[in-house]
Amino acid sequence: MSTALIVVIAVVVILLLVLLALSASRKRDRARRQGRVEARARGAEAERRHDRADELEAEAQRFAREAEQRAQAAEAERSAAESHAARAREVDPDR
Repeated sequence: MSTALIVVIAVVVILLLVLLALSASRKRDRARRQGRVEARARGAEAERRHDRADELEAEAQRFAREAEQRAQAAEAERSAAESHAARAREVDPDR
């Protein structure tokens, strides 16, 4: 009878060890899956930020072009005003 008891105890211990090993394996798999999900989320966030940075850069370039055009227009207007002032001085030097 004691031999049978020892065999039963050994089988129970072995089953417990197997269950612990399976539990640890599942836990590792779950952590690995979670890590992949988080990595995918970080990648998606990085892609969104990169796209937004590209949009902002394009907008900044557009603003720079518009500012350059306004500066050129202002320079042309200033030049025209100086030209008109010079002609006005020629026509009426007393003014």
